[in-house]
Amino acid sequence: MANAVADFNRKYLSVIVWTLRIVIGATFIVSGLSKAIDIWGFVYKIEEYMNVWGFSQPRSLIVMVALGLSGLEFVAGLLLSTGCYKRSIVWLLLAVMAGMLPLSLYVYMADPVADCGCFGDFVKLSNPATFYKNVVITALLVYLAVYNRKVRGLYGAYVQWLLVAIPSIYVIIIGLVGYNLQPLVDFRSFPVGTSLVSDDEDDDEVNFTFIYEKDGRRESFTQDNLPDSTWHFVDRSISSGKISSATDFVVLDGGDDITSEVIAPEGEELLILIPQYERSDVSATYTINELYKYITERGGSMVGLVATDEKHLEEWRDYSMADYPIYVAEPNLIKEMARGVISVVYLRDGVIKWKRTIASIDADSLAEQASRGVDVFKALAVDGHAVMEFLTLVLVGCMLVLFLLDKSGKLLKWSVRSRQNKRDNNVSV
Repeated sequence: MANAVADFNRKYLSVIVWTLRIVIGATFIVSGLSKAIDIWGFVYKIEEYMNVWGFSQPRSLIVMVALGLSGLEFVAGLLLSTGCYKRSIVWLLLAVMAGMLPLSLYVYMADPVADCGCFGDFVKLSNPATFYKNVVITALLVYLAVYNRKVRGLYGAYVQWLLVAIPSIYVIIIGLVGYNLQPLVDFRSFPVGTSLVSDDEDDDEVNFTFIYEKDGRRESFTQDNLPDSTWHFVDRSISSGKISSATDFVVLDGGDDITSEVIAPEGEELLILIPQYERSDVSATYTINELYKYITERGGSMVGLVATDEKHLEEWRDYSMADYPIYVAEPNLIKEMARGVISVVYLRDGVIKWKRTIASIDADSLAEQASRGVDVFKALAVDGHAVMEFLTLVLVGCMLVLFLLDKSGKLLKWSVRSRQNKRDNNVSV
């Protein structure tokens, strides 16, 4: 039996190793990149785990951890799939799985969260599926730990450090843009181009049941009796009626669904979104009020949506000195709509045209541009897909150039010449 396995490995080793490199590497690439693109989603998922375990960490630390982990997965997956650092990269990924496998087993058994967040909102796996996936990946990595170094990679040893540096810059840029502006690619329920106006006038009235948790106890609430801010929102489900393309977006006023009254079917409208009231910064109200001034001068409107109770809603109205209406919306809905501590969504005829964090908008620049007749809303729009495509083309182009130079031997000659010059300089000194 052992001889048969050895003969099989000798005959098909290269095919097996490259297949595993590509499959496992692609899994880590997709996992890391999807989380880096929507770094806010990864931050929320980490905070969800922290809440379950009763830990409290500064958000700045969680953001750094989210960027680091997503970048590690992406770069490590890329290195594995190209055959770089054949020995060390497998052991690094096995170390990652040494943490992920027990965690996925815990999530599978205890079911503390709805999904592990392994692929962000790009692909959602059930907790059992996540655990079995990690078991398979770990087993395949064990095989690679034995045989990976016996098959050559695409790049020579002297150029592999660039395959760490360049993809690291790429994934960090994507993560920082996603955190400070908005995700370059939107995997969620309300991407740009989504209409928040229902086209079906015959839709039944939709009633929701909201699930909240406090001190390890979960209870269901209706729209008319939502709990206070000491309860942690968990999930939302439809209790009656049917949902359409637009009715998934719900705005409440004293428990009443007023979505159709809030979203203007015609004209321009701004939505100011605050998913976590306790984290909101009152200093942002200057920018918000400048946006309100600008859109009302254009004949548009503004609406604020805050995830809080009525008491804190009144508090925000006083702090912000808001002349625009502000309503309650459940936190997950706001997080689905746009990312950020406070974010703004621009609608035209009820259709989402762009989204940004308030922190990414310079109020003074906005006023100056408006005074010069610049269409501020057009200037604030960013084509995330175009930026993502450009960055990815640059990455692929750099990798291709490195590959061609590597195979031509020019990089090797340059490396040898540089070392020789360095030795000559040391001798002359």
